Amino acid sequence: MSTTNELNRLIMNEYLTYITHVRKMSPHTIISYTQHITKFIEFLEEIRLPITEVSSKEAIRFLSILIKERMAKATINSYLASYKSLYRYLVSHNKIEKNPFLSIESNPRVRKLPNYLTLEEVSALLSCEITDLISLRDITIFTLFYATGCRMSELLNMNFQDVDSTERRIKVLGKGNKPRYLFLTPKAFQLLTLLEESRATWVLIHPIRQKADEDAIFLSVGGKRLSPSSLHSIFTMYRVKLGFSKRFTPHVLRHSFATHMMNNEAPIQLVSELLGHASLSTTQIYTHITTDRLKEVYSTAHPHGRNKNGNTRNNDHSSEKRK
Repeated sequence: MSTTNELNRLIMNEYLTYITHVRKMSPHTIISYTQHITKFIEFLEEIRLPITEVSSKEAIRFLSILIKERMAKATINSYLASYKSLYRYLVSHNKIEKNPFLSIESNPRVRKLPNYLTLEEVSALLSCEITDLISLRDITIFTLFYATGCRMSELLNMNFQDVDSTERRIKVLGKGNKPRYLFLTPKAFQLLTLLEESRATWVLIHPIRQKADEDAIFLSVGGKRLSPSSLHSIFTMYRVKLGFSKRFTPHVLRHSFATHMMNNEAPIQLVSELLGHASLSTTQIYTHITTDRLKEVYSTAHPHGRNKNGNTRNNDHSSEKRK
């Protein structure tokens, strides 16, 4: 007869199979859920409790352990989301009657404004000289991120067959394997075309290692589809090269795309669609950035917005003398 620990592991694996093949969650989410649930299973093994017999008492006890480990509030929220999802699955499949994590509220979420590049920084980045196949690949990557606002996973999985040359767009699979089209600027389309035309030369210098990677747009020096770690290394190299003091990652370029679109008065619904957001609430964070920009413009442009030293006033009348 199977032990409690074996049954717990079996249920965990069934759930992970479910979110992979039925829910079709992203690989990143599945990795996170696996880590979170494995940690919970190890806790249950210590107290010798079946996963189907957990009460709110044990759920709270486990979360208190995470808090004692000094986890960030956002991290604890992520763990909690994993457990709520697991037990929703168990309830819906009639394995339990009640979700023990349901009554536990998440920590209030404080959303940080995303980092983004200025227009001048983007111009410096995209003006970097192309001297060989590798630099052509790198500048094409930066140009596509900024031109489309795509996610890192979307860019790494791009194939030449997904490029629509007539409409100048490219098809990608977003979160939940939801397809959408990204529109290409003339510069982005030009660089993609050059990269495709140079594929024969690339193969001679950097032979493609796997047949599955033959149509991949972005390859490593070793001839494989570019990996996330290699992509981050490229960003680190250019951050040093350009002397950027701020963070510079694929997500920063995605944020730069959205921020600059909003600053140029693009409708939030359009930006949300281009980013592949499931809800407008996710895109709302960019309105904070543009609001700050509006305040800055108002303070510098309005006749009563600046004092004699050129600094913004907190009170328009604070330094005025009544006659």
